[in-house]
Amino acid sequence: MKKKVLFCLAALGAASMLFGFDSAETAESVLEKMQTAGVENPPAAADVNVDMNLDASVDIGDGTTSSSIGIGASGNYDMSINVDPLGMSMDGKLDMSFLGQSQSLIMKLYGVDAGDGTFDTYIYTEDSVSGEEGTWEHGSSDSSILDLEDLLAKGADIDFSEWGLDFELAPEAADVNGTECYLLSAVIDSSSIETFLNKISEVSGEEDLTSDEDVAMAMSMLSGIKVKLEYYVDTTDYQTVKLHIDLNDSDLSAISQYLAMAMGEMAEGSSVELSLNDFSLDTFVTYTDRKEIVVPEEALASAESGDVSGDALGEVENALEDIAG
Repeated sequence: MKKKVLFCLAALGAASMLFGFDSAETAESVLEKMQTAGVENPPAAADVNVDMNLDASVDIGDGTTSSSIGIGASGNYDMSINVDPLGMSMDGKLDMSFLGQSQSLIMKLYGVDAGDGTFDTYIYTEDSVSGEEGTWEHGSSDSSILDLEDLLAKGADIDFSEWGLDFELAPEAADVNGTECYLLSAVIDSSSIETFLNKISEVSGEEDLTSDEDVAMAMSMLSGIKVKLEYYVDTTDYQTVKLHIDLNDSDLSAISQYLAMAMGEMAEGSSVELSLNDFSLDTFVTYTDRKEIVVPEEALASAESGDVSGDALGEVENALEDIAG
């Protein structure tokens, strides 16, 4: 009887090592298994929810009086993504406020493989300031550059430390909506960015990017920036179920100095400080079976009417620039 009990306990222990949190894992081993899972068992599709929040202010004071300019933004985006062939849909809204003025931006995006070597995108944008009806824009690009499985395969060979990312593994399991996860974390700072730029120069064979005057100026502005990355990885299949990013531990004094210079006479004789209460982004991923991506009739009609921009990736970039203001 005792032998049976001991055997059962041993079996349960082995099962927990295979299907649950394993304290023997390291950051390196979890990263390796994540990369392997992406290649050997790529998901068919995923639903993705993105929440972003910005709560900041520019505080100006001359020692006697002070004023504060509030900066705020909150956005939520829902996406569905098929991996092979690539297809996607996205629907979301971004609310922004600055100097007491508010603006809302609505964005919808559909991307489908046209079956002829091209990837078609249909993007809808609408903002509350113009008061005009939203419009659809259509673009096409070479679908081969959007092969997610190929990108996952290439990612499996990446040594993150060579690119300036040193991950740490939390000693205890984390929970994401009932899913037991490994928690991997890393911090991107000015040193990490410099390592990344040097690696880019090495891989591309181009001159040292950090020697460029514009890059050097940007680096000086980012000297106190700290971007915290947190990956929540399912302990059963090593797929990422949540990604958290925030800049809340950053020292913004360098950016504050540049703001004071940019404000010129408005800030002359005064102190200028950029304060950050929260600047964060949370991405939640649920893996699903492949689903049909259906482009709305009004989007197709817009394309048929000749409203074609010709560059799908360019349109995505333009739309994101619109959201950023």
